[in-house]
Amino acid sequence: MNEVEEVRDHFHDDAERFDAIYEKKKGPFAAFVDNYWRGVVQKRLEENVRHLEPLAGKRILDVGCGSGRFCLAFADRGAVKVVGIDFAEGMIDIARKLAAAAGHADTIEYVCGAFPEDLGPVDVPFDAATGNGFFDYVEDPVPIIAKMRELTSGRLIMSFPKAVEWRVPLRRFRFWLKGTPLFLYREAQVRDILAQAGVTDFEFIHLDRDYLVVANV
Repeated sequence: MNEVEEVRDHFHDDAERFDAIYEKKKGPFAAFVDNYWRGVVQKRLEENVRHLEPLAGKRILDVGCGSGRFCLAFADRGAVKVVGIDFAEGMIDIARKLAAAAGHADTIEYVCGAFPEDLGPVDVPFDAATGNGFFDYVEDPVPIIAKMRELTSGRLIMSFPKAVEWRVPLRRFRFWLKGTPLFLYREAQVRDILAQAGVTDFEFIHLDRDYLVVANV
Protein backbone atom coordinates (compact mmCIF):
# COMPACT_ATOMS: atom_id res chain seq x y z
CA MET A 1 0.00 0.00 0.00
CA ASN A 2 1.42 3.42 -0.97
CA GLU A 3 1.21 6.64 1.06
CA VAL A 4 -1.83 7.98 -0.83
CA GLU A 5 -3.77 4.78 -0.17
CA GLU A 6 -2.78 4.86 3.51
CA VAL A 7 -4.15 8.40 3.91
CA ARG A 8 -7.31 7.55 1.95
CA ASP A 9 -8.02 4.48 4.06
CA HIS A 10 -7.31 6.38 7.30
CA PHE A 11 -9.92 9.00 6.53
CA HIS A 12 -12.40 6.51 5.13
CA ASP A 13 -12.25 4.54 8.40
CA ASP A 14 -12.19 7.68 10.56
CA ALA A 15 -14.91 9.62 8.75
CA GLU A 16 -17.62 9.52 11.43
CA ARG A 17 -15.26 10.43 14.27
CA PHE A 18 -13.80 13.30 12.28
CA ASP A 19 -17.18 14.71 11.31
CA ALA A 20 -18.27 14.57 14.99
CA ILE A 21 -15.82 17.43 15.67
CA TYR A 22 -18.38 19.78 14.12
CA GLU A 23 -21.33 18.48 16.14
CA LYS A 24 -22.46 20.68 19.02
CA LYS A 25 -24.17 17.93 21.01
CA LYS A 26 -21.51 15.72 22.59
CA GLY A 27 -20.38 14.52 25.99
CA PRO A 28 -18.12 16.63 28.21
CA PHE A 29 -14.99 14.57 27.52
CA ALA A 30 -15.50 14.59 23.75
CA ALA A 31 -16.18 18.32 23.89
CA PHE A 32 -12.97 18.90 25.83
CA VAL A 33 -10.87 16.86 23.40
CA ASP A 34 -12.39 18.47 20.31
CA ASN A 35 -12.09 22.01 21.66
CA TYR A 36 -8.63 21.65 23.21
CA TRP A 37 -6.87 19.40 20.71
CA ARG A 38 -8.88 19.90 17.51
CA GLY A 39 -10.34 23.36 17.99
CA VAL A 40 -8.42 24.61 14.95
CA VAL A 41 -10.84 22.65 12.73
CA GLN A 42 -13.74 24.91 13.69
CA LYS A 43 -11.53 28.01 13.62
CA ARG A 44 -10.53 27.25 10.05
CA LEU A 45 -14.18 27.08 9.03
CA GLU A 46 -14.96 30.41 10.67
CA GLU A 47 -11.96 32.09 9.04
CA ASN A 48 -12.80 30.69 5.61
CA VAL A 49 -16.33 32.04 5.80
CA ARG A 50 -15.11 35.42 7.06
CA HIS A 51 -12.59 35.84 4.26
CA LEU A 52 -14.97 34.70 1.51
CA GLU A 53 -18.01 36.75 2.49
CA PRO A 54 -20.21 37.83 0.86
CA LEU A 55 -20.74 34.34 -0.52
CA ALA A 56 -24.03 35.04 -2.30
CA GLY A 57 -23.79 34.10 -5.96
CA LYS A 58 -20.26 32.67 -5.72
CA ARG A 59 -18.90 29.39 -7.08
CA ILE A 60 -16.50 27.62 -4.72
CA LEU A 61 -14.12 24.66 -5.05
CA ASP A 62 -13.21 22.79 -1.85
CA VAL A 63 -10.20 20.48 -2.23
CA GLY A 64 -9.99 17.77 0.41
CA CYS A 65 -13.53 18.57 1.46
CA GLY A 66 -13.83 15.74 3.99
CA SER A 67 -17.37 15.42 5.29
CA GLY A 68 -18.42 18.61 3.52
CA ARG A 69 -18.89 20.97 6.44
CA PHE A 70 -17.17 23.85 4.63
CA CYS A 71 -19.26 23.20 1.53
CA LEU A 72 -22.43 23.34 3.64
CA ALA A 73 -21.37 26.63 5.23
CA PHE A 74 -20.71 28.15 1.81
CA ALA A 75 -24.08 26.99 0.46
CA ASP A 76 -25.90 28.15 3.59
CA ARG A 77 -24.55 31.65 2.95
CA GLY A 78 -25.70 31.83 -0.65
CA ALA A 79 -23.04 30.21 -2.83
CA VAL A 80 -24.76 29.11 -6.05
CA LYS A 81 -22.39 26.24 -6.79
CA VAL A 82 -19.98 24.36 -4.53
CA VAL A 83 -17.79 21.50 -5.72
CA GLY A 84 -16.13 19.37 -3.05
CA ILE A 85 -13.59 16.67 -3.84
CA ASP A 86 -12.10 14.10 -1.47
CA PHE A 87 -10.63 10.65 -2.04
CA ALA A 88 -12.07 9.07 1.12
CA GLU A 89 -15.35 7.39 0.22
CA GLY A 90 -16.54 7.43 3.83
CA MET A 91 -16.16 11.20 3.96
CA ILE A 92 -18.03 11.73 0.70
CA ASP A 93 -20.86 9.46 1.85
CA ILE A 94 -21.36 11.63 4.95
CA ALA A 95 -21.03 14.82 2.91
CA ARG A 96 -23.75 13.79 0.46
CA LYS A 97 -26.14 12.82 3.26
CA LEU A 98 -25.57 16.14 5.05
CA ALA A 99 -26.10 18.12 1.83
CA ALA A 100 -29.36 16.31 1.12
CA ALA A 101 -30.59 16.82 4.69
CA ALA A 102 -29.79 20.55 4.46
CA GLY A 103 -31.57 20.95 1.12
CA HIS A 104 -28.35 21.62 -0.80
CA ALA A 105 -28.19 18.49 -2.95
CA ASP A 106 -28.58 20.59 -6.11
CA THR A 107 -26.11 23.28 -5.04
CA ILE A 108 -23.26 21.07 -3.81
CA GLU A 109 -21.57 18.54 -6.08
CA TYR A 110 -19.26 15.99 -4.48
CA VAL A 111 -16.55 14.06 -6.30
CA CYS A 112 -14.91 11.00 -4.73
CA GLY A 113 -11.38 10.93 -6.05
CA ALA A 114 -8.01 12.66 -6.17
CA PHE A 115 -7.45 16.28 -7.13
CA PRO A 116 -7.02 17.34 -9.86
CA GLU A 117 -7.06 14.17 -11.97
CA ASP A 118 -10.52 13.00 -10.89
CA LEU A 119 -12.25 16.39 -10.82
CA GLY A 120 -13.69 16.02 -14.31
CA PRO A 121 -15.03 18.86 -16.45
CA VAL A 122 -16.07 21.97 -14.53
CA ASP A 123 -17.20 25.46 -15.48
CA VAL A 124 -14.20 27.64 -14.67
CA PRO A 125 -13.11 29.85 -13.17
CA PHE A 126 -14.33 29.40 -9.62
CA ASP A 127 -14.65 32.51 -7.48
CA ALA A 128 -12.60 30.83 -4.76
CA ALA A 129 -10.86 27.56 -3.93
CA THR A 130 -10.12 26.22 -0.47
CA GLY A 131 -7.90 23.49 0.93
CA ASN A 132 -8.08 23.07 4.70
CA GLY A 133 -6.61 20.21 6.70
CA PHE A 134 -5.47 18.80 3.36
CA PHE A 135 -1.80 19.62 2.88
CA ASP A 136 -1.03 17.78 6.12
CA TYR A 137 -1.12 14.63 3.98
CA VAL A 138 0.37 15.85 0.68
CA GLU A 139 4.04 15.24 -0.05
CA ASP A 140 4.28 17.83 -2.84
CA PRO A 141 1.75 20.68 -2.52
CA VAL A 142 3.15 22.81 -5.37
CA PRO A 143 1.33 21.27 -8.38
CA ILE A 144 -1.92 21.06 -6.44
CA ILE A 145 -1.80 24.72 -5.41
CA ALA A 146 -0.83 25.71 -8.95
CA LYS A 147 -3.89 23.87 -10.29
CA MET A 148 -6.15 25.46 -7.67
CA ARG A 149 -4.84 28.86 -8.75
CA GLU A 150 -5.43 28.00 -12.41
CA LEU A 151 -9.07 27.14 -11.71
CA THR A 152 -9.75 30.25 -9.61
CA SER A 153 -10.22 33.90 -10.46
CA GLY A 154 -10.66 35.27 -6.95
CA ARG A 155 -9.31 33.90 -3.69
CA LEU A 156 -7.44 30.86 -2.37
CA ILE A 157 -7.59 29.80 1.28
CA MET A 158 -5.29 27.02 2.46
CA SER A 159 -4.05 25.68 5.79
CA PHE A 160 -0.64 24.19 6.57
CA PRO A 161 0.12 22.51 9.93
CA LYS A 162 3.03 23.96 11.88
CA ALA A 163 6.17 21.84 12.31
CA VAL A 164 7.02 23.62 15.57
CA GLU A 165 4.11 23.55 18.01
CA TRP A 166 3.63 21.92 21.40
CA ARG A 167 1.20 19.25 20.14
CA VAL A 168 3.46 18.13 17.28
CA PRO A 169 5.30 15.25 19.07
CA LEU A 170 2.05 13.59 20.11
CA ARG A 171 0.53 14.08 16.68
CA ARG A 172 3.58 12.63 14.97
CA PHE A 173 3.52 9.63 17.30
CA ARG A 174 -0.19 9.03 16.76
CA PHE A 175 0.17 9.04 12.97
CA TRP A 176 3.28 6.88 13.17
CA LEU A 177 1.31 4.27 15.11
CA LYS A 178 -1.36 4.26 12.40
CA GLY A 179 1.21 4.18 9.60
CA THR A 180 -0.30 7.31 8.08
CA PRO A 181 2.00 9.90 6.46
CA LEU A 182 2.01 13.37 7.99
CA PHE A 183 3.69 16.48 6.55
CA LEU A 184 4.35 19.51 8.76
CA TYR A 185 5.72 22.90 7.74
CA ARG A 186 7.83 25.80 8.87
CA GLU A 187 6.77 29.27 7.78
CA ALA A 188 9.69 29.62 5.36
CA GLN A 189 8.71 26.32 3.70
CA VAL A 190 5.15 27.49 3.15
CA ARG A 191 6.30 30.76 1.64
CA ASP A 192 8.64 28.88 -0.70
CA ILE A 193 5.84 26.50 -1.73
CA LEU A 194 3.56 29.43 -2.51
CA ALA A 195 6.25 31.11 -4.60
CA GLN A 196 6.84 27.93 -6.60
CA ALA A 197 3.09 27.62 -7.22
CA GLY A 198 2.91 31.23 -8.46
CA VAL A 199 1.01 32.60 -5.47
CA THR A 200 2.46 36.01 -4.61
CA ASP A 201 -0.35 38.15 -3.14
CA PHE A 202 -1.36 36.64 0.18
CA GLU A 203 -2.02 37.19 3.87
CA PHE A 204 -0.24 34.85 6.28
CA ILE A 205 -2.23 34.09 9.44
CA HIS A 206 -1.04 32.17 12.51
CA LEU A 207 -4.14 30.17 13.45
CA ASP A 208 -3.51 27.99 16.47
CA ARG A 209 -1.51 24.96 15.24
CA ASP A 210 -1.88 26.00 11.59
CA TYR A 211 -0.65 28.61 9.19
CA LEU A 212 -3.66 29.90 7.22
CA VAL A 213 -2.94 31.47 3.84
CA VAL A 214 -5.50 33.80 2.27
CA ALA A 215 -4.38 34.63 -1.27
CA ASN A 216 -5.70 36.74 -4.10
CA VAL A 217 -5.22 35.30 -7.59
